[in-house]
Amino acid sequence: MTGVKYRHLAVLPLAVAAASGLAQESSSLLGSGGLLEEVVVTAQKREQKAIDVPIAIGTFSARDIVKTGALTLQDIDDFIVGFDAGDDSFTQTGYSVRGISSPNISTGGDPSVATFYDGVYLPRAATTVAFADMERVEVLKGPQGTLFGRNAAAGVVSLVPNAPSFETEGFARVRAGNYSLARVEGMVNLPVSDTFALRANAIFNQRDGISDNQGPAGFDAGEKGNWGARVAARWEPSDQTAFQLAVDIDHFDQSPSMALGLSPFALNTDPYSGSFENDVIEGEETRDMAGVTGKMFHDFNDQWSMTAIASYRQFETTNRQDEDGTADATRYFDTNNIEDSDIAYGELQFNYNTERVAAVFGATYSLEDTFQRTDSNALADSITRLVTQDLNASLGTPFDHIWNPDEFAFLLNAIGIPATPEEVVATGDLYYDVVSGAFGAPIIFGPSFAGSVWNEAIINEGEFENYGVYADVEYALTEQLSLTAGLRYSEDHKDFSWLIPVTSFSEQRPGVTNQIFTGASGEFESAATTPFEASDSWSKTTGRLVASYQLSDELITYASYSTGYKAGGFDSLGIESSQQPLAPEESDQIELGLKGDLFSGRLQLQLALFELNVDGRQRSVETRPPGQGNAIPTVINVDTSVQGFEVNASWLIAENLLLTGLTTWRTEDTSSEAFFDANGELTRFDESNDAANDYTLTLDWRPQFATGELLVRGEYIFRENTRSPEDPNYNPAFESVEGYTDDTTLVNGRIAWTNSEATWELALWGRNLLDENSLTGISQITAASFGTPYARIADPRTYGIEALFNF
Repeated sequence: MTGVKYRHLAVLPLAVAAASGLAQESSSLLGSGGLLEEVVVTAQKREQKAIDVPIAIGTFSARDIVKTGALTLQDIDDFIVGFDAGDDSFTQTGYSVRGISSPNISTGGDPSVATFYDGVYLPRAATTVAFADMERVEVLKGPQGTLFGRNAAAGVVSLVPNAPSFETEGFARVRAGNYSLARVEGMVNLPVSDTFALRANAIFNQRDGISDNQGPAGFDAGEKGNWGARVAARWEPSDQTAFQLAVDIDHFDQSPSMALGLSPFALNTDPYSGSFENDVIEGEETRDMAGVTGKMFHDFNDQWSMTAIASYRQFETTNRQDEDGTADATRYFDTNNIEDSDIAYGELQFNYNTERVAAVFGATYSLEDTFQRTDSNALADSITRLVTQDLNASLGTPFDHIWNPDEFAFLLNAIGIPATPEEVVATGDLYYDVVSGAFGAPIIFGPSFAGSVWNEAIINEGEFENYGVYADVEYALTEQLSLTAGLRYSEDHKDFSWLIPVTSFSEQRPGVTNQIFTGASGEFESAATTPFEASDSWSKTTGRLVASYQLSDELITYASYSTGYKAGGFDSLGIESSQQPLAPEESDQIELGLKGDLFSGRLQLQLALFELNVDGRQRSVETRPPGQGNAIPTVINVDTSVQGFEVNASWLIAENLLLTGLTTWRTEDTSSEAFFDANGELTRFDESNDAANDYTLTLDWRPQFATGELLVRGEYIFRENTRSPEDPNYNPAFESVEGYTDDTTLVNGRIAWTNSEATWELALWGRNLLDENSLTGISQITAASFGTPYARIADPRTYGIEALFNF
């Protein structure tokens, strides 16, 4: 019967999975049992089989991680219907559920998809956690405002690492491949005594780039590098009480997000050529992170249990990347996002379970301190190109760059100062200073400043406090029918500040003013020297109603209505949001679902039909209002409605042959107020289109032999191109770029041999075996100012070997 006979100790992700025999079955990376895996989840903060939970939920187990070679969430979105984890950046990743994503740049806002690790909420820049000794990943789709609260307006991602157990076990795993891929991972679990156990794991991963940089920047596109470690201890002083303490650290250091030039000023206009030019100074993407989480579990009796969680996490990031895709100093522009933040999180939860009732209630609290510095860096050479463009606009001249002696001599003569190109060269900056003084414009300067860095920055600091109280009760009315009702009250308070100092170039050229971040003017003029501060608060009561009906012992259907909420906030790059803060996101969803096993367990099926509405959705756009030199990512509010269905089916064709398919189809309607796009043109979101028609097919064949077993796996992934001329970011100039309007396919494969004792495995693997070209994004941030858009691409064909030893 659905909704009854729950294990009373089951609570938050991971915490209880360690105490359950069912969950421990997945701790072996080699796996056991049949191909159709049974996954136990804690999506409702109590332990249930995933197929029995009346929520649309995607799962990814430890065995799935091995079979796909996944390292982070960005590697698994093709295998979880309705989920998208972004492209190659990991410090500014924005996850999407059912088409609803959120800005990934501003610390003043929050994600629409909440991420939890080991039962603890993670801020945006901390969400890309490596899958080291991971038990499973759960993706809950639609608003999860009742049980998870903060920023779960569109869904929840829960990363569940393995907990210490009271069995001696461990594994070592090595993965190698082309582009000098090297990944080493290990884990050991030791029961120190009958009541105390330790578990430790570590991972190291490194890979060369997929495209060679011919420019002066010291990296290739797509270089990867990270390492991490985690140590967890569990103490069970009695049958009723357990304590757990875990400490984790990780370090990411890789090349910044790709900038493969598409302009005539780039090395070439083919992003798939295998070579490009970037000249970004000290380009990198890094993160250093450490966290500690303590938990206490206590069973009062057979009905009542309690869990308490306290956690602290700190991280620092950098992301300095090329924004022009060239090595042309007169078009140089780079950005750097630096963060230094920490968050304290606590939760107290109580569970009550009887034959007819499963209830959970509690309270959460978090306090987050953030520091963000957003740098925009140009060179004196590229700033002078902007000056040249301004002169052309005001004088009607056709100059390319006024440091060209012929052009500047022409200008001098036009304003009555006789000079030849030779005299301009011979006198250095003299004539430039004469014109600068005559016009009263220190922004006009000579070529002696060539190569000097022009830095502008916005510095933000914030303190965000959130608390919530919640209750969720499932009641079995009959053997077949269960009803669930839940409520949560959430409150957020945010203090935020902006400091926008004058460009560093003013130290070399007194009098120059900002050309990129021009917000410290007018009523915000004081922000150039003193942080401009703002505060606001938001609160919301969210809830859910669910009715589930047991059609048979193995099949349920359900109907649900749920609401979600994400607090308002501030745009770190838009000081104007201090006066008009971003409105909160408010979401609601109606969902009908069918899930369970058919044909004596040979077909596992999950179907969901939904309508998801998000009012005030916070969306990032590249905008260039009048008077601004370059486009800047800016957060605006839009209204979105998504309707669709999702299908996930696994068919055990034979005892050793499994076919799995998943697909989604969505339509999306979006509307907004008017805003300036990347080209400085006034536009708005007013679109209605089919948003996705993707699907994934996997086939697993596992024949058995006396000495072991073979596992042959094939994956076929189809992604529909959803770029539409109705999208304000769509640019027909890119239609000639391969992949801009094309659908993409991806074929992956793996062949593995496991010995009969399941202690070791050897495998050959390959991804994108057909070597298909795939475009993951185009940036137009410098398209209007310098004519330099650039692209990001997916990995070409990769392949290698893997060895796994389990004990």
